[in-house]
Amino acid sequence: MTTTDNAGARRSLPLIDIIPRLRRMISRPEAMTPALGLAVLTGLIEGLALAALLPAISSLAEEAPVWGLGVGGWLWVFAVLAVAGFGLNYLQNQKSYAVALDFLHSIHRLIGDQVAKQPLGWFARPLAGRLSRMVSTELMSAGEIFAHMMGPLVSRISAAAVIVVAAWFWNPLLGLILTVAIPVFAAITLLSTVLLRKGQAIHEPHEVDLADRIVEYAQCQGALRSCGRSADFGPLSNALEQTRAAKTRAQWIETAGLLLSGMVTQGVIVALISVTGSLAVSGSLEPIPALAFIGLALRFTTTLSNITESAMALESRRQLLDSLDEVLTAEALGEPASPATLTAPGSIELSDVTFGYHEGGEPVLREVSLSVPAGSMVALVGPSGSGKTTVARLVSRFYDVDSGRVRVGGVDVTEQTGEQLMAQLSMVFQDVYLFDDTLVANVAVGREDATQEQIREAADLAGVTEIAERLPDGWATRVGEGGRALSGGERQRVAIARALLKRAPIVLLDEATSALDIENEANVVAAVEKLREQATILIIAHRLDTIAAADLIVALDDEGRVEGEGTHDDLIAAGGTYARFWHRLQSARGWQLTD
Repeated sequence: MTTTDNAGARRSLPLIDIIPRLRRMISRPEAMTPALGLAVLTGLIEGLALAALLPAISSLAEEAPVWGLGVGGWLWVFAVLAVAGFGLNYLQNQKSYAVALDFLHSIHRLIGDQVAKQPLGWFARPLAGRLSRMVSTELMSAGEIFAHMMGPLVSRISAAAVIVVAAWFWNPLLGLILTVAIPVFAAITLLSTVLLRKGQAIHEPHEVDLADRIVEYAQCQGALRSCGRSADFGPLSNALEQTRAAKTRAQWIETAGLLLSGMVTQGVIVALISVTGSLAVSGSLEPIPALAFIGLALRFTTTLSNITESAMALESRRQLLDSLDEVLTAEALGEPASPATLTAPGSIELSDVTFGYHEGGEPVLREVSLSVPAGSMVALVGPSGSGKTTVARLVSRFYDVDSGRVRVGGVDVTEQTGEQLMAQLSMVFQDVYLFDDTLVANVAVGREDATQEQIREAADLAGVTEIAERLPDGWATRVGEGGRALSGGERQRVAIARALLKRAPIVLLDEATSALDIENEANVVAAVEKLREQATILIIAHRLDTIAAADLIVALDDEGRVEGEGTHDDLIAAGGTYARFWHRLQSARGWQLTD
């Protein structure tokens, strides 16, 4: 679930790549600059206060001014720094929380806008579980990055830098000691984050798979219960077990990183105390300044340890950032800035189209050419897997072709805006989705400005009125998520009513009668006849009697090539796949059960 760029970024230190990515996730990226700037100033004040301990304690011990200030003067310095630190810390937290709230407020819109730009083929991937986790349970974890992690991390880095510089001014040898500790902690941080990443790489894919399985388990309850398997869903049980095992392995690896960080931190502290003590015993360092430096060194190592912990906390959110970043940086299919001028409104044309769903894989369509003139009805037939539905998807620009051209309205689909292309098409596919709203609202989706009379007329033609009369609340009945309160055939009739209502110049019907009984199919056939009066129709159906009246029938073979085209009578006379299917249909009509 990580792009190549993100994978490469995983090899870098936390702050190097995270800040630019975070800027993409808020509506006002410029707001991060003052928040981080205040964090730097807060760290500088904290570092100066710690560094001032050395001259202040020396002044107290020697009862003489140090750097021109006596004990009273240094107390005033501490008071001023305390007030400044309090004020800056307050402002920094205020700015950080403002950025965090901006993130929580805008991330849904940013993701929604980006998702809306993607080609429909992008949604063929298993995204439900990942997106649901991304914008719900894990969202607050991402908000913590802005509110509680970035500011303290930057502040601690600034404080550590000030302490090292001050130590060099006070005593170059002490400055050298603290400077040597920095790469040690940097190595600890790098190694700890590597172990953390390794642990996350083990368990994160399993957690995504588990989320997908939970969504699947909820959606397929009907099928599971009909098979008596609702109490034991194998894929979900396997996903739970694999996630538990992966989390256990990952926990050992991540714990090793934490233990290593803690052990090395304590080792560095002991080394600093030992070196300082040796210098004091040898006379190279006065006893009182030595004690002061030990206190400063302890605080310095604590700061470095906190930096390591903050870096690891940021790293623990990297998988979530990768998921968010993958969506926010996903490239939509290119389209022009303005609509094109349609030269043949209502027409469809494919010219030598070759297409495969997977790069380097077998093509689904091979050099397919067909023409659907405006106002005509053209049918696609062929065995399963011949590419019939793929043709409809390419016309709708779910995907771009590997070679050849697809024209709608006389213009290549790549030269049209998405809004312009969708305005020309009404689509009724095999999988119909209805919104958890009323029946009338689901029909009205086809046309925002439609009147009640127009909605009812389209519903009458598609046979939806009969459905409304049977429902407890009539047109005001809610159909449930996905339309689960209706049967598959009833959902398809609602989809056809949408197409009738939209009055788009082109209608794509993919197995529009597949889930209908004979009586309901008659309603749909009547609706199709009505559509023929107002739109171009490209229809895909296995029930050949549904398409026998088409102006042109295009037959595809099992390799995705055009085997033949013509009217029903032409294809029957020519033999081939269509004629074979038709003769089998006629033979089957005479079948009956006998004793």
